[in-house]
Amino acid sequence: MQKITQSAERHINMLIDWFSQSSVGVLLLDSTLQCVANNPCAAELIWERIQADKSDGLPQDFVQALRPHLEPLTQDSSHQHATYMQLEQPDQPSMLLKIECSIVHPDAMEQGLFFITLRNASKNAHLARKLKLFKNAVENTGSAVVITNANGEIEYANTRFSDMTGYNLSEIKGKSTSLLRSNMTPEATYTELWNTIRHQKKWHGTLLNKRKDGSTYWSLQNISPIHDELGNITNFVSVSEDISQIKAHDQQLEKMAYYDPLTDLGNRRNFRRTLDQYLHSPSHTGPHTLLLLDLDHFKQINDTMGHEAGDALLNTIANRLCYCVSDNASVFRLGGDEFTIIFQDLHERDAIINSVNELLTLLAQPVQIGFHDVRVTVSIGITLIGVDSQDASDLLRNADLAMYHAKQLGRNTFAFYETYMDEKAQRILSIEHDLRNALASDQLSLAYQPQVNAQDGRISAIEALLRWQHPTRGAIPPDDFIPYAEETGAIIPIGRWVLLEACKAAKQLQAEGLPHLKVCVNLSARQFDDPDLIEHIKEALATSGLAPHWLELEITESMLMRDMQYAIDTLNRIKMMGISLAIDDFGTGYSSLSHLKKMPVDLLKVDRSFLHDIPKDKDNIAITSTIIAMAKQLGLSVVAEGVETKEQMRFLQDIDCTLMQGFLFSRPIDFETFKAHYKACQFHCRVCLEYNACSIRQDADAEGLLN
Repeated sequence: MQKITQSAERHINMLIDWFSQSSVGVLLLDSTLQCVANNPCAAELIWERIQADKSDGLPQDFVQALRPHLEPLTQDSSHQHATYMQLEQPDQPSMLLKIECSIVHPDAMEQGLFFITLRNASKNAHLARKLKLFKNAVENTGSAVVITNANGEIEYANTRFSDMTGYNLSEIKGKSTSLLRSNMTPEATYTELWNTIRHQKKWHGTLLNKRKDGSTYWSLQNISPIHDELGNITNFVSVSEDISQIKAHDQQLEKMAYYDPLTDLGNRRNFRRTLDQYLHSPSHTGPHTLLLLDLDHFKQINDTMGHEAGDALLNTIANRLCYCVSDNASVFRLGGDEFTIIFQDLHERDAIINSVNELLTLLAQPVQIGFHDVRVTVSIGITLIGVDSQDASDLLRNADLAMYHAKQLGRNTFAFYETYMDEKAQRILSIEHDLRNALASDQLSLAYQPQVNAQDGRISAIEALLRWQHPTRGAIPPDDFIPYAEETGAIIPIGRWVLLEACKAAKQLQAEGLPHLKVCVNLSARQFDDPDLIEHIKEALATSGLAPHWLELEITESMLMRDMQYAIDTLNRIKMMGISLAIDDFGTGYSSLSHLKKMPVDLLKVDRSFLHDIPKDKDNIAITSTIIAMAKQLGLSVVAEGVETKEQMRFLQDIDCTLMQGFLFSRPIDFETFKAHYKACQFHCRVCLEYNACSIRQDADAEGLLN
């Protein structure tokens, strides 16, 4: 060991004293690697942790590991060397030391001393490993991670962020995160975001961001502030996911739940949600206007031209509605052929009427469906939101009542909701209720109207017509209750009863020895579609004993056109039983000659509307003449309904139509009255009244039975 002078010793002590309070260990070794001096931290690291007994000097394992790192210093004293050394500790995990070596030259020493600093690097190594693991995890996570400084300037972005946005870190480092803005996220969202994180709170939400190529994507983001020991924000960490597919799926579900798949208009649920907003949202100050639109006779178009044509028509109507209304209106399709429109801040009656008339004019224009021009009209019900009611269900009901009133006015028009419509609706509801008990309570009856051969005045058949005598309301017209019987299904048992009673009446005439007459019975659409119809007919004939050829069943054109093949099959089954078939109200439907040729029918009944104003109305003369001529060519008999004047009778005789029915010959009368008159006279020509020669007819007229 080299000799240390007093001057050098003072120098060494001074040096060691400088590091006495340091957290860095300091060793001074001579050329033989003996410890000349050390500070407390070095003692703690070397002797207290590695070797408890200091008398033996430095641990040999430590010296042997240190020696190779000191040798270069002996050749170049200006050189410094740093290394790491793993040392075992008794009953403790191994310690990683960071060692830095250099040579110092205390005063009056011939050779320098090795100056060695020792740092416990185990903690830093542990942190480094954790940092490496964290970085590896961040780089390989499925989420995009971005770290910015306190000003929002990007300092780090992982690989997933680059994959998601198309930006590499080198392109965006130091730039603001605003480069991701698509300008489609509301500014209020960004304001709320920055207010949250600058108050050292986490923010969670969605942003519509923009990629490098300009395309947009939905980002679900979690942004957290990072602060230092003093609480100052130093960084922000953003972890985000690309949820574009989830958003697209949600939008698809939203569309399925709230939009009509045929027209892309809002559906009934969407309408109710929007209407509730108008009723309850402070931002929607009223009043507003609600329109309910229903296409006139759409079912006939659907039945005759097919559902594809009907769908095409509905699409056209939807497009026209959207075109016609302004930005302050919303259009919805409730289902079927019903549409609604909500006009915001439109409540003055004149302005409403102007808007509605524009709708009626536009919708009445022809629609090209395939090779056909189809004209469709609408009936519109109008109610005021916030005036007529504050309840969504009541408003829709009000509009519905007004719309049905518009249909009763003749269709292709509109009606405002009025309170009296509620009373009428209640009356209809009461009729529906009472109708269920009418059959069981013997309130229903049949009246009979004869069909007359105008050439000789002889009765050829009688038509059975349903009547309802209500115990408190009196006689209720068929037009007031039959549609509801049809709608509720009550027409099925009622129709069975009508068929049986009519057959019994015809059989009774025969049993009393009177000339045999056919009895004509109308079949409703619900009856015609009933799978048990054939059995019901057989049951009526068997129970009454009436032969099938004395029964004639009447079906309307529209019933036949709904499902042509089903109609033909059903009619053929009825025809095979020997029953006659007639098409009622002919000329008002959409049948064609090609359809008519396929139908196994025997007779056409010309609708009464075509006899109106004959012989003055030239159009009706032409239509009636054409129908009768066509029927003759097809070998069909013809009955003209609604004959009320002699002029009409003579016109029909001139065009070779002999079978007639109407008030000129007889109003519908009860069976006993008809039977009495039929016994007295089998003619209903009324011509003899001109000569006052028929006492039977005069008596009947005097009693008011036939007029």
